[in-house]
Amino acid sequence: MSYLQWTENLSVGIPRMDEHHKKLVDLINLLFEAMSGDATSAIDTVLNDLLDYTRYHFAEEEKLLAACDYPDFEEHQAVHRGMVKEVLDMRQRYLDKPTSVPASEALDFLSKWLMRHIIAKDLRYRPYAENHPAIRQG
Repeated sequence: MSYLQWTENLSVGIPRMDEHHKKLVDLINLLFEAMSGDATSAIDTVLNDLLDYTRYHFAEEEKLLAACDYPDFEEHQAVHRGMVKEVLDMRQRYLDKPTSVPASEALDFLSKWLMRHIIAKDLRYRPYAENHPAIRQG
């Protein structure tokens, strides 16, 4: 059973970015599955994986936004930096005291952030990116 479900209404119209978002959904679902077992070690693994993959995804998405001259590029980039900081802070709290980051808190934070970010921010770049020939091909 999945905690989050990918649906086509979350598509940004760029297959590569949609695949990235699906991977982030999968990472959050891994945390959900692990909550029935050793959730503390799952938090460590998922936070590390999520941080690594989020940095990769944000860098790729920012290249795409720059290539299509997205007018809100700097704002979008600032939102990305904020997310990385929040995940780093959560990870540091976990490293300092694992019980300070319950699995339910990490799950709630990550799932809400991802869904809000895709719906409120990423879907706004769709018209700019999907009409850009080089982006449609890549």
